[in-house]
Amino acid sequence: MVRDGLCVETARSGSADSAVLQHRDRDALLPGAGPGQTKATRVTQDVPIDCCASGIKHPATARRSSADRPLVEQFLFPAAAAYGAVAVPLSLYSMLGGAWAVPGLSTPPGHAHELFFGYALAVVAGFLINRMPRRSLALLVLLWLSARISWLVLPGGALSFITNAGFAVAVAAIPAPRFMKGAKKWRNRLTGPIIITICTVAVTFHVAGLSALGWIRYLALQQSVVLFALLMAFFGGRLIAPAAAGAIQVAGGLLEARVQPRLEGLLLLLLIVAAALAPALQTRPASGVLLMIAGLLTLTRLLRWRLWQCRARIDLLCLGAGYAWLAAGLLMIGASWSLEIGLTTRVAAHAITVGALGTLTTTIMARVRLLHAKRYPEVSWPFPALATLMSLAALCRLFGDGNPAALALAATFWSLALLLLLGVLVHFSPVLKRDRARTLQPG
Repeated sequence: MVRDGLCVETARSGSADSAVLQHRDRDALLPGAGPGQTKATRVTQDVPIDCCASGIKHPATARRSSADRPLVEQFLFPAAAAYGAVAVPLSLYSMLGGAWAVPGLSTPPGHAHELFFGYALAVVAGFLINRMPRRSLALLVLLWLSARISWLVLPGGALSFITNAGFAVAVAAIPAPRFMKGAKKWRNRLTGPIIITICTVAVTFHVAGLSALGWIRYLALQQSVVLFALLMAFFGGRLIAPAAAGAIQVAGGLLEARVQPRLEGLLLLLLIVAAALAPALQTRPASGVLLMIAGLLTLTRLLRWRLWQCRARIDLLCLGAGYAWLAAGLLMIGASWSLEIGLTTRVAAHAITVGALGTLTTTIMARVRLLHAKRYPEVSWPFPALATLMSLAALCRLFGDGNPAALALAATFWSLALLLLLGVLVHFSPVLKRDRARTLQPG
C-alpha cells in the first residue's frame, strides 16, 4: 500500500514487507543512507498516490485513475470530524437528561459505541482504504451515514443492526485482506486480523443488543479499548519512527532505534494476550499486569525515538503526545484491573479514547490532508492546537468525573479540536477546487 504520494523502495531483498506497512511520509526516509546505516533507502517523490507495490502507473493513467477512484479520506475524514464534533456534546446533553435527548446517545454504552464504531472506525476506513471507485465509495459513505442516523434514532432496531454491521463488515473486507497478503513478517500481518477483530466486536455489540445481553455489550466495549490501543501502538510506531529518523537525519544526527522490531513484537504480543485475558473476571488482574508492562514498553519506545531532537517538526511532537497518552492509558487501566488503585476503569479509559485516540486521529487526518494538498510540512499551525485541545479534553474528563461543568468543558475542548480539524480538511479539500495559492499560516 502506498500512501501520501510516496513510493518507498528498499535495496534489501524482500522489501515488499516493509513497503506494505510503513507510512509514506514525505520525510519518512531521506534519499541515500546516512552514516552507520546498513540499508539503502530511496524515496521517490511526486509519485501518483494510487501507485501500487507492483509498479508505478504512467502519469496520464494515474490522472484518469485518480478521477475515477477518489481518495476515501476526502469524504470519510470530514464526515468523521463533523460527526465527532457534534456527537460528544450531544451525548453529554442527552445523558444529563436534556429535553431533546437523542436515544442512541443517552447512555454510556451508546456514547462509547459512537466513539469507537461511528467516529474511530470511519477514520480507520479513511486511512487504510486508499482509493475506491466512485460508486463504491458513495455506497460506503451512505452506509456509514445510515448507520449513524439509525443508531441515533432507534439504536436497538433492525435497521441500526443492518447498517452498522454492514459498515463494519465493509471496513474489514476491503483493506484487511490486502495487508494479510502483502506482508511476510508476522508483525506486519497483524494489521488485517486487528481490523477484522475490531469489526467483529462491533457486530457482536449489535447482536448482543438484539438478544438483550447487556453484559456482552459491556465486554465488547471493554475489548474495543484494548483493541484500538493495539492498533494505535502498531500504526503510531510505523508513523513516528521513519518520520523521526528523517527529521533527525536532516538535523545532522542518526536515529538507530526506529521501528524497534523486537520491542514492537513484544508490545503487540502483550496487548494481544491482555485482550484475550480481559473478558474473564478471574484473569482480568493478569491482563492488567500485562497492560502495565505494555504501557512501560510504549513509553520506552517513545523515549528511544528522541523526539526532542525534532523540535522543528511540531507534528511529530504532537504524534508523540498522542503516543504518550497511549502509554499513560495502558498504565492506568492496568493499575485499575490488577491493583485496584487509581482511577476506575471507566474513567481511566478516557486517557486512551480521548487523549490517545483523539490526539492521534486528528493529527493523522490533518497530516494526510496536507500531504495530499502538497502543503505539508510548511502548514503546521493546526497540529499544536489540535493536540492541546485534545489533551485538555482528556485531563478534564479524567479528573472531572461526576462534575457536570468539567464534563462540559471536556466536551467543548473535544468539539473545538474536531471543528478546527474540519476547517483544515474543508479548506484543503480537492473536492471544493479551492485556490491553493493562499496558506492558512497566520500573518
